[in-house]
Amino acid sequence: MTIKKRIVSANTDKIEIEKLANELADKPYGQKQDTIVRTTISLPESVLSKLEDLARDNKRKKESLKSVSAIIRYCIENSLNF
Repeated sequence: MTIKKRIVSANTDKIEIEKLANELADKPYGQKQDTIVRTTISLPESVLSKLEDLARDNKRKKESLKSVSAIIRYCIENSLNF
């Protein structure tokens, strides 16, 4: 199996290449991102059950907020205006 080399045409501009690289990068350059830290909270069993059901339903529907943590983060950010 041979690997084909990428051919960059003479018309390709370095600015366009840099723009594409920035769009595809996992981490935006020059922006500091918050580090996610683990914490523990206590919830009534019925609340946790409802949150788990909502997370499962979101996964099946391919919607955002696919985990209990994501749902809780979303609620905190929106209710406290963070």
